[in-house]
Amino acid sequence: MKITREAINELYPNTAYVIKNDSVLEILDDTVVSYEDIVQKVAELEYQEEVNEYQRQRAAEYPSYANQFDKIFHEGVDAWKADIQAIKDKYPKATMDATELQTRKDKAIFDLQTERYVAATKRLELDAVVASDDIPATVEVSTTNPETMEVTTETVANPVIVKDEQERASAQAVVDATPQPVIDSLG
Repeated sequence: MKITREAINELYPNTAYVIKNDSVLEILDDTVVSYEDIVQKVAELEYQEEVNEYQRQRAAEYPSYANQFDKIFHEGVDAWKADIQAIKDKYPKATMDATELQTRKDKAIFDLQTERYVAATKRLELDAVVASDDIPATVEVSTTNPETMEVTTETVANPVIVKDEQERASAQAVVDATPQPVIDSLG
């Protein structure tokens, strides 16, 4: 999953965030973001860049302003227009095709779902921490009241096991929510 600053800034203009390795997004405020929206916006912006290539090609071939003014002065506007039109004809204006854009957005979502499914299945393949005899199911936690200095001890579920169970449940939820065509594509 590729994340870009341009996509985040367009979708969430007032959000504080950090992007790590072009794929890990850390939100630094209360904004709730949609990775689905982000990957679709990235696909749209990349397509727009491709469509705008004609502009860069034209710009590279246009004479400098000084040469264009000189052409107009010495040969007239019609000669200048003919030169400019030849470049415009060589690199015709392109526009985004709605069907192609939707295809790219759909592929971005498909790729995101695939990436999530693969990561989730890998997580589920790992042995559960609960199965380990080395890790106790519960731990004792002692706290001290700073005013009375009284120590109280309570038995709680082992945080390592709790975290493992949460990760496994989250991974299972991803697997369960993955569309069948995504799963079939990996087959």
